[in-house]
Amino acid sequence: MTLIFILGPTASGKTSLSVELAKKINGEIIGADSVQIYKDLVIGSAAPTREEMHGIPHHLIGTRDLKDEISAGIYIESALPIIDKIEKSGKTPIVVGGTNFYVDALINGLSPVPAADEETMRTFEEEFSRFSTEELFTELQKTDPEWAEKISSPNDRQRIKRGLFVAKTTGKTLTEWNKMARVNAYSGKFIALGIDIPREKLYERINLRTKIMLDSGLIEEVSAINQKGFDSSNCKALTSIGYIETERYLKGEIASIEELRELIAQNTRHLAKRQLTWLRNRDYVVWKNPEEILKLS
Repeated sequence: MTLIFILGPTASGKTSLSVELAKKINGEIIGADSVQIYKDLVIGSAAPTREEMHGIPHHLIGTRDLKDEISAGIYIESALPIIDKIEKSGKTPIVVGGTNFYVDALINGLSPVPAADEETMRTFEEEFSRFSTEELFTELQKTDPEWAEKISSPNDRQRIKRGLFVAKTTGKTLTEWNKMARVNAYSGKFIALGIDIPREKLYERINLRTKIMLDSGLIEEVSAINQKGFDSSNCKALTSIGYIETERYLKGEIASIEELRELIAQNTRHLAKRQLTWLRNRDYVVWKNPEEILKLS
């Protein structure tokens, strides 16, 4: 049995392609998306609807509450047993990537950072809450400058806290742990297929999807989530593109729905460009157009 990864930038058609492939090869789909994994994040995450699933079993999509913090380690702990169960049933597991770091962790494993107990985590969470993100980032630059440099935004509070937490609780920096032999990688055969799509067509799809999201109720979805007490300050998934801009619109920081649509589309195009660059630098990705991928059956 060969595990199949379907990869590609946002809006490249991973959902529909993976469903069509699953139909042909008797497969089941496992999401690898840090936003789609949450129950309440449907429209803005472009999570597949029941109709779009066409009866194909989907795993790790819409399974977590917003209060749950998800990491690559937690994702792998959830995904590996599901992959094993699908393989033992005689079906083909198809992992559909949205969060490329999760995919890379499945393929290459994670650094062997020891898990901390809940009491220790709570203690440090309380300590960190006394400081602004800027202050924590400044401390991280002193503690683990290499990890700080890898963080794409100095506002990524979760990754900043992660670097500080590991250094303070283990006596080694996250950079040091990351240089050690990795653990918990998928041990079977796999093929990672990247969807090869012309950039112009990709950008057209992004623009159309943004319009559909807003027409389908993205603003109402974010408003309902905010009313439950969750926003970008206490839920990392809500800092993702689509959700963070809509939150700003609801606060009056974005003047019109048209401006909101244009900003989401622009930021999504930038994200897609970064995702493509990242994937192109992974030697395990085999690039094929959708028709070629479906011929695998």
